[in-house]
Amino acid sequence: MNRKLLLYCCAVPLFLSGCAAPTLFTWGNYDQWLYENYKNPKNDEVLYADLSALISDYESRKNPQTKPLAPGLYAEYGFLLMRRGENKKAIEYYNKEKALWPESAVFMDHMIQVASINTGTADGGEIHE
Repeated sequence: MNRKLLLYCCAVPLFLSGCAAPTLFTWGNYDQWLYENYKNPKNDEVLYADLSALISDYESRKNPQTKPLAPGLYAEYGFLLMRRGENKKAIEYYNKEKALWPESAVFMDHMIQVASINTGTADGGEIHE
């Protein structure tokens, strides 16, 4: 009796672990990149290049069947742009995040305000070239 119970207790979790739900968003390898970046902050340029490639790939193949870009990826890319001093471009990506994920509007508005102060465009993120 104990062997059957032990076998059952071990087999069920193994069986259920193979039933992963399909993802709803396009993540790429973002989670691994983010982990490596937190472990070794010197990897900003690699993260920048990888996120840039992921976003370019996503935007080039965008069609009705394309899963939306995962929440936070545009914002993360915008933050990396701010760290590089490209605040006007960061505002563009914060606006993309806000458009794709309206629930992020309050935070994205704050980030746009911060980026605007640093670029001298304190008119709410509107960039006039």
